[in-house]
Amino acid sequence: MPTRLALALLLSAAATAAAVPSYTVTVLPDGMAPAGINNAGQIVGTRNEHAYLWSSAGGVDLGTLGGASSTGAALNRFGEVTGGALTASGEEHAFIYSHGVMTDLGTVGGGTLARGTAINDLGQIAGDFHAPATGWGAFVRLDGQLRDIGNLGGASTWASGINNAGRVVGSWLAQGDFHPPQSAYIYENGVMSALNYSSSGISSANAVNQAGQITGTDWHGPEAAYLYTNGMTQVLGSMYGLAAWGTALNNRGEVVGNLGGPLQVPFFGFIYANGAMSDLNTLIDPALGWTVTSAAGINDLGQIAAWGCHDSGECGGLLLQLASPVPEPRATAMLLAGLALLGLAWRSRKFSAAYRRA
Repeated sequence: MPTRLALALLLSAAATAAAVPSYTVTVLPDGMAPAGINNAGQIVGTRNEHAYLWSSAGGVDLGTLGGASSTGAALNRFGEVTGGALTASGEEHAFIYSHGVMTDLGTVGGGTLARGTAINDLGQIAGDFHAPATGWGAFVRLDGQLRDIGNLGGASTWASGINNAGRVVGSWLAQGDFHPPQSAYIYENGVMSALNYSSSGISSANAVNQAGQITGTDWHGPEAAYLYTNGMTQVLGSMYGLAAWGTALNNRGEVVGNLGGPLQVPFFGFIYANGAMSDLNTLIDPALGWTVTSAAGINDLGQIAAWGCHDSGECGGLLLQLASPVPEPRATAMLLAGLALLGLAWRSRKFSAAYRRA
Protein backbone atom coordinates (compact mmCIF):
# COMPACT_ATOMS: atom_id res chain seq x y z
CA MET A 1 0.00 0.00 0.00
CA PRO A 2 2.69 2.57 0.82
CA THR A 3 4.32 1.83 -2.56
CA ARG A 4 1.03 2.33 -4.43
CA LEU A 5 0.42 5.57 -2.56
CA ALA A 6 3.90 6.81 -3.39
CA LEU A 7 3.44 5.96 -7.06
CA ALA A 8 0.11 7.77 -7.09
CA LEU A 9 1.77 10.82 -5.60
CA LEU A 10 4.55 10.67 -8.16
CA LEU A 11 2.08 10.48 -11.03
CA SER A 12 0.10 13.37 -9.59
CA ALA A 13 3.26 15.46 -9.22
CA ALA A 14 4.32 14.66 -12.77
CA ALA A 15 0.90 15.66 -14.11
CA THR A 16 0.99 18.92 -12.18
CA ALA A 17 4.50 19.68 -13.43
CA ALA A 18 3.50 18.93 -17.01
CA ALA A 19 0.74 21.54 -16.76
CA VAL A 20 3.32 24.31 -16.32
CA PRO A 21 3.29 26.56 -19.45
CA SER A 22 5.78 25.47 -22.10
CA TYR A 23 6.58 28.83 -23.73
CA THR A 24 7.74 32.20 -22.54
CA VAL A 25 6.41 35.28 -24.33
CA THR A 26 8.52 38.20 -25.57
CA VAL A 27 6.62 41.18 -26.97
CA LEU A 28 8.15 42.50 -30.20
CA PRO A 29 8.47 46.25 -30.90
CA ASP A 30 5.16 48.05 -31.02
CA GLY A 31 3.29 47.47 -34.27
CA MET A 32 5.60 44.82 -35.72
CA ALA A 33 3.79 42.08 -37.66
CA PRO A 34 6.16 39.07 -37.95
CA ALA A 35 6.46 36.99 -41.11
CA GLY A 36 9.29 34.55 -40.33
CA ILE A 37 12.13 33.56 -38.02
CA ASN A 38 15.57 32.02 -38.60
CA ASN A 39 17.76 29.82 -36.40
CA ALA A 40 19.57 32.87 -35.02
CA GLY A 41 16.27 34.06 -33.57
CA GLN A 42 16.03 36.98 -36.00
CA ILE A 43 12.47 37.85 -36.98
CA VAL A 44 11.43 39.57 -40.19
CA GLY A 45 8.19 41.42 -40.68
CA THR A 46 6.66 44.82 -41.19
CA ARG A 47 6.49 47.72 -38.77
CA ASN A 48 5.09 51.20 -39.42
CA GLU A 49 4.64 50.22 -43.09
CA HIS A 50 8.34 49.43 -43.50
CA ALA A 51 10.13 46.09 -43.72
CA TYR A 52 11.69 45.41 -40.32
CA LEU A 53 14.32 43.01 -38.99
CA TRP A 54 14.37 42.28 -35.26
CA SER A 55 16.79 40.41 -33.02
CA SER A 56 17.45 40.34 -29.30
CA ALA A 57 20.08 43.02 -29.94
CA GLY A 58 17.52 45.41 -31.40
CA GLY A 59 15.56 46.20 -34.55
CA VAL A 60 16.39 47.66 -37.96
CA ASP A 61 14.03 49.56 -40.25
CA LEU A 62 14.98 48.32 -43.72
CA GLY A 63 13.56 51.35 -45.51
CA THR A 64 12.03 51.38 -48.99
CA LEU A 65 13.05 51.73 -52.63
CA GLY A 66 12.20 55.41 -52.66
CA GLY A 67 8.46 55.06 -52.11
CA ALA A 68 6.29 55.23 -49.03
CA SER A 69 6.24 51.63 -47.84
CA SER A 70 7.78 48.17 -47.91
CA THR A 71 6.96 44.70 -46.57
CA GLY A 72 9.36 42.14 -45.11
CA ALA A 73 8.24 38.64 -46.08
CA ALA A 74 11.06 36.16 -45.43
CA LEU A 75 14.67 35.78 -44.31
CA ASN A 76 17.44 33.20 -44.46
CA ARG A 77 20.02 31.99 -41.95
CA PHE A 78 22.29 34.96 -42.69
CA GLY A 79 19.61 37.55 -41.98
CA GLU A 80 19.12 38.39 -45.66
CA VAL A 81 15.56 39.56 -46.26
CA THR A 82 13.19 39.66 -49.20
CA GLY A 83 9.81 41.25 -49.73
CA GLY A 84 8.26 44.05 -51.73
CA ALA A 85 8.91 47.80 -51.64
CA LEU A 86 7.46 50.83 -53.39
CA THR A 87 9.63 52.87 -55.71
CA ALA A 88 9.47 56.62 -56.13
CA SER A 89 7.20 56.08 -59.15
CA GLY A 90 4.74 54.03 -57.08
CA GLU A 91 5.58 50.60 -58.49
CA GLU A 92 6.12 47.69 -56.11
CA HIS A 93 9.36 45.82 -56.79
CA ALA A 94 10.86 42.72 -55.22
CA PHE A 95 13.97 43.37 -53.15
CA ILE A 96 16.78 41.68 -51.30
CA TYR A 97 18.24 43.26 -48.17
CA SER A 98 21.79 42.14 -47.45
CA HIS A 99 24.68 43.67 -45.48
CA GLY A 100 22.65 46.76 -44.67
CA VAL A 101 21.60 47.52 -48.24
CA MET A 102 18.20 47.08 -49.92
CA THR A 103 18.62 46.17 -53.60
CA ASP A 104 15.85 46.59 -56.19
CA LEU A 105 15.22 43.31 -58.05
CA GLY A 106 12.67 44.79 -60.43
CA THR A 107 9.56 43.09 -61.80
CA VAL A 108 8.65 40.42 -64.36
CA GLY A 109 7.03 40.51 -67.77
CA GLY A 110 6.71 44.26 -68.02
CA GLY A 111 4.54 44.45 -64.96
CA THR A 112 4.60 47.03 -62.18
CA LEU A 113 4.23 44.67 -59.22
CA ALA A 114 6.55 41.99 -57.84
CA ARG A 115 7.38 40.86 -54.32
CA GLY A 116 9.67 38.26 -52.85
CA THR A 117 7.94 35.73 -50.62
CA ALA A 118 10.75 33.28 -49.74
CA ILE A 119 14.56 33.21 -49.71
CA ASN A 120 17.03 30.37 -49.18
CA ASP A 121 20.56 30.39 -47.79
CA LEU A 122 22.04 30.75 -51.31
CA GLY A 123 20.19 34.02 -51.82
CA GLN A 124 17.78 32.46 -54.30
CA ILE A 125 14.34 34.08 -54.04
CA ALA A 126 10.84 32.94 -54.94
CA GLY A 127 7.99 35.37 -55.24
CA ASP A 128 4.91 36.68 -57.02
CA PHE A 129 4.36 39.17 -59.81
CA HIS A 130 1.56 40.68 -61.83
CA ALA A 131 1.97 41.42 -65.53
CA PRO A 132 -0.59 42.87 -67.96
CA ALA A 133 -0.38 39.97 -70.41
CA THR A 134 -0.33 37.04 -68.00
CA GLY A 135 -1.89 38.22 -64.74
CA TRP A 136 -0.59 36.76 -61.49
CA GLY A 137 2.46 34.54 -61.76
CA ALA A 138 5.33 33.12 -59.72
CA PHE A 139 9.02 33.79 -60.20
CA VAL A 140 12.33 32.47 -58.98
CA ARG A 141 15.51 34.56 -58.87
CA LEU A 142 18.47 32.65 -60.27
CA ASP A 143 21.78 34.16 -61.35
CA GLY A 144 20.47 37.61 -60.56
CA GLN A 145 17.44 37.33 -62.86
CA LEU A 146 13.73 37.02 -62.04
CA ARG A 147 12.32 34.16 -64.10
CA ASP A 148 8.67 33.35 -64.62
CA ILE A 149 8.30 29.68 -63.63
CA GLY A 150 5.13 29.22 -65.66
CA ASN A 151 1.87 27.62 -64.57
CA LEU A 152 -0.20 24.47 -64.89
CA GLY A 153 -2.84 25.89 -67.17
CA GLY A 154 -4.53 27.93 -64.47
CA ALA A 155 -5.32 31.61 -64.34
CA SER A 156 -3.02 32.56 -61.44
CA THR A 157 0.06 31.17 -59.69
CA TRP A 158 1.80 32.15 -56.45
CA ALA A 159 5.06 31.06 -54.79
CA SER A 160 5.25 30.52 -51.02
CA GLY A 161 8.51 28.75 -50.21
CA ILE A 162 11.96 27.80 -51.48
CA ASN A 163 14.61 25.54 -49.92
CA ASN A 164 18.37 25.29 -50.44
CA ALA A 165 17.90 22.75 -53.23
CA GLY A 166 16.00 25.42 -55.18
CA ARG A 167 12.69 23.60 -54.76
CA VAL A 168 9.80 26.07 -54.93
CA VAL A 169 6.29 25.41 -53.63
CA GLY A 170 3.11 27.39 -53.96
CA SER A 171 -0.44 27.31 -55.25
CA TRP A 172 -2.25 27.86 -58.53
CA LEU A 173 -5.85 28.63 -59.41
CA ALA A 174 -7.82 27.17 -62.28
CA GLN A 175 -9.97 30.31 -62.27
CA GLY A 176 -9.17 33.98 -61.92
CA ASP A 177 -11.47 34.82 -59.02
CA PHE A 178 -9.10 34.03 -56.11
CA HIS A 179 -11.35 31.18 -54.93
CA PRO A 180 -11.01 27.39 -55.17
CA PRO A 181 -10.48 25.16 -57.04
CA GLN A 182 -6.90 25.69 -55.95
CA SER A 183 -4.03 23.23 -56.03
CA ALA A 184 -0.54 22.98 -54.57
CA TYR A 185 2.48 22.64 -56.83
CA ILE A 186 6.18 21.97 -56.64
CA TYR A 187 8.76 23.45 -59.01
CA GLU A 188 12.18 21.83 -59.32
CA ASN A 189 14.78 21.36 -62.05
CA GLY A 190 12.84 23.73 -64.26
CA VAL A 191 9.60 21.72 -64.12
CA MET A 192 6.36 22.58 -62.31
CA SER A 193 4.23 19.64 -61.14
CA ALA A 194 0.99 19.40 -59.22
CA LEU A 195 1.20 17.84 -55.78
CA ASN A 196 -1.44 15.21 -56.37
CA TYR A 197 -1.97 14.16 -52.79
CA SER A 198 -5.17 15.93 -51.80
CA SER A 199 -8.19 13.73 -51.23
CA SER A 200 -10.40 16.63 -52.29
CA GLY A 201 -8.24 17.89 -55.15
CA ILE A 202 -8.15 21.33 -53.54
CA SER A 203 -5.03 22.34 -51.64
CA SER A 204 -2.30 24.91 -51.10
CA ALA A 205 1.41 24.68 -50.30
CA ASN A 206 2.71 27.35 -47.92
CA ALA A 207 6.23 26.31 -46.91
CA VAL A 208 9.01 23.79 -47.62
CA ASN A 209 11.97 22.80 -45.40
CA GLN A 210 15.47 21.64 -46.31
CA ALA A 211 14.38 17.98 -46.29
CA GLY A 212 11.69 18.75 -48.86
CA GLN A 213 8.78 18.41 -46.42
CA ILE A 214 5.86 20.68 -47.25
CA THR A 215 2.99 22.09 -45.23
CA GLY A 216 -0.15 23.91 -46.23
CA THR A 217 -3.88 23.33 -46.37
CA ASP A 218 -5.97 20.48 -47.72
CA TRP A 219 -9.69 21.11 -48.20
CA HIS A 220 -10.35 17.76 -46.55
CA GLY A 221 -13.97 18.43 -45.62
CA PRO A 222 -13.18 21.49 -43.52
CA GLU A 223 -9.77 22.93 -44.26
CA ALA A 224 -7.09 20.82 -42.56
CA ALA A 225 -3.34 21.34 -42.19
CA TYR A 226 -1.07 18.68 -43.66
CA LEU A 227 2.56 17.54 -43.69
CA TYR A 228 3.88 16.13 -46.98
CA THR A 229 6.97 13.89 -46.74
CA ASN A 230 8.54 11.84 -49.54
CA GLY A 231 5.34 11.51 -51.51
CA MET A 232 3.18 10.71 -48.49
CA THR A 233 0.70 13.14 -46.95
CA GLN A 234 -0.24 13.21 -43.31
CA VAL A 235 -3.39 15.19 -42.57
CA LEU A 236 -2.75 16.93 -39.27
CA GLY A 237 -6.39 17.72 -38.75
CA SER A 238 -7.81 20.63 -36.80
CA MET A 239 -9.18 21.59 -33.38
CA TYR A 240 -12.45 22.94 -32.01
CA GLY A 241 -14.19 22.22 -35.30
CA LEU A 242 -12.28 25.09 -36.93
CA ALA A 243 -10.42 25.13 -40.21
CA ALA A 244 -6.64 24.71 -39.96
CA TRP A 245 -3.82 25.65 -42.28
CA GLY A 246 -0.09 25.13 -41.90
CA THR A 247 1.92 28.30 -42.45
CA ALA A 248 5.50 27.26 -41.66
CA LEU A 249 7.66 24.32 -40.61
CA ASN A 250 11.19 23.73 -39.39
CA ASN A 251 13.75 21.11 -40.37
CA ARG A 252 12.46 18.76 -37.67
CA GLY A 253 9.06 18.60 -39.35
CA GLU A 254 7.34 20.64 -36.65
CA VAL A 255 4.51 22.69 -38.13
CA VAL A 256 2.90 25.92 -36.97
CA GLY A 257 -0.21 27.49 -38.38
CA ASN A 258 -3.59 28.93 -37.72
CA LEU A 259 -7.00 27.75 -36.62
CA GLY A 260 -9.84 29.86 -37.88
CA GLY A 261 -13.00 30.43 -39.80
CA PRO A 262 -14.09 30.89 -43.41
CA LEU A 263 -11.75 32.68 -45.83
CA GLN A 264 -8.84 31.74 -43.56
CA VAL A 265 -9.57 34.30 -40.85
CA PRO A 266 -7.25 33.25 -37.97
CA PHE A 267 -8.55 32.79 -34.43
CA PHE A 268 -5.75 30.81 -32.73
CA GLY A 269 -2.19 29.72 -33.49
CA PHE A 270 -1.23 26.04 -33.28
CA ILE A 271 1.86 23.87 -33.24
CA TYR A 272 2.10 20.28 -34.46
CA ALA A 273 4.95 18.42 -32.74
CA ASN A 274 5.55 14.92 -31.41
CA GLY A 275 2.55 13.61 -33.28
CA ALA A 276 0.01 15.99 -31.77
CA MET A 277 -1.57 19.35 -32.58
CA SER A 278 -1.77 21.85 -29.71
CA ASP A 279 -3.41 25.23 -29.38
CA LEU A 280 -0.48 27.54 -28.53
CA ASN A 281 -2.67 29.28 -25.97
CA THR A 282 -2.67 26.14 -23.84
CA LEU A 283 1.14 26.29 -23.74
CA ILE A 284 1.61 29.82 -22.40
CA ASP A 285 0.83 31.24 -18.99
CA PRO A 286 -2.75 32.59 -19.08
CA ALA A 287 -1.80 35.10 -16.39
CA LEU A 288 0.21 36.97 -19.05
CA GLY A 289 -3.06 37.97 -20.68
CA TRP A 290 -2.01 37.17 -24.27
CA THR A 291 -4.04 35.21 -26.83
CA VAL A 292 -1.96 33.90 -29.72
CA THR A 293 -4.13 34.36 -32.81
CA SER A 294 -1.71 33.22 -35.52
CA ALA A 295 1.75 31.72 -36.00
CA ALA A 296 4.00 32.86 -38.84
CA GLY A 297 7.24 30.92 -38.41
CA ILE A 298 9.18 28.35 -36.40
CA ASN A 299 12.93 27.66 -36.32
CA ASP A 300 14.90 24.53 -35.48
CA LEU A 301 15.17 25.61 -31.83
CA GLY A 302 11.40 25.64 -31.55
CA GLN A 303 11.19 29.44 -31.33
CA ILE A 304 7.96 30.75 -32.86
CA ALA A 305 7.15 34.09 -34.45
CA ALA A 306 3.49 34.84 -33.79
CA TRP A 307 0.81 37.49 -33.55
CA GLY A 308 -1.43 37.95 -30.55
CA CYS A 309 -3.77 40.22 -28.67
CA HIS A 310 -3.66 41.19 -25.00
CA ASP A 311 -6.54 41.43 -22.57
CA SER A 312 -5.94 45.19 -22.56
CA GLY A 313 -6.87 45.36 -26.25
CA GLU A 314 -3.28 45.72 -27.47
CA CYS A 315 -2.26 43.49 -30.38
CA GLY A 316 1.24 42.87 -31.69
CA GLY A 317 4.03 40.52 -32.65
CA LEU A 318 5.31 37.91 -30.22
CA LEU A 319 8.32 35.64 -29.86
CA LEU A 320 7.47 32.35 -28.15
CA GLN A 321 10.44 30.48 -26.70
CA LEU A 322 10.49 27.06 -25.12
CA ALA A 323 10.84 27.18 -21.37
CA SER A 324 12.29 24.37 -19.28
CA PRO A 325 9.33 22.87 -17.45
CA VAL A 326 10.15 23.44 -13.77
CA PRO A 327 7.76 21.75 -11.32
CA GLU A 328 5.68 24.14 -9.27
CA PRO A 329 6.36 24.17 -5.48
CA ARG A 330 3.36 21.97 -4.79
CA ALA A 331 4.44 19.47 -7.44
CA THR A 332 7.98 19.45 -6.07
CA ALA A 333 6.74 18.82 -2.53
CA MET A 334 4.53 15.95 -3.71
CA LEU A 335 7.40 14.50 -5.71
CA LEU A 336 9.68 14.57 -2.68
CA ALA A 337 6.96 13.07 -0.53
CA GLY A 338 6.46 10.28 -3.04
CA LEU A 339 10.18 9.55 -3.16
CA ALA A 340 10.30 9.50 0.63
CA LEU A 341 7.44 7.01 0.82
CA LEU A 342 9.09 4.84 -1.81
CA GLY A 343 12.25 4.91 0.24
CA LEU A 344 10.37 3.94 3.42
CA ALA A 345 8.56 1.12 1.61
CA TRP A 346 11.85 -0.24 0.22
CA ARG A 347 13.54 -0.08 3.62
CA SER A 348 10.51 -1.76 5.25
CA ARG A 349 10.59 -4.64 2.77
CA LYS A 350 14.35 -5.04 3.27
CA PHE A 351 13.96 -5.11 7.06
CA SER A 352 11.11 -7.67 6.88
CA ALA A 353 13.14 -9.97 4.62
CA ALA A 354 16.11 -9.79 6.98
CA TYR A 355 13.87 -10.51 9.98
CA ARG A 356 12.37 -13.61 8.31
CA ARG A 357 15.84 -14.97 7.48
CA ALA A 358 16.84 -14.56 11.12
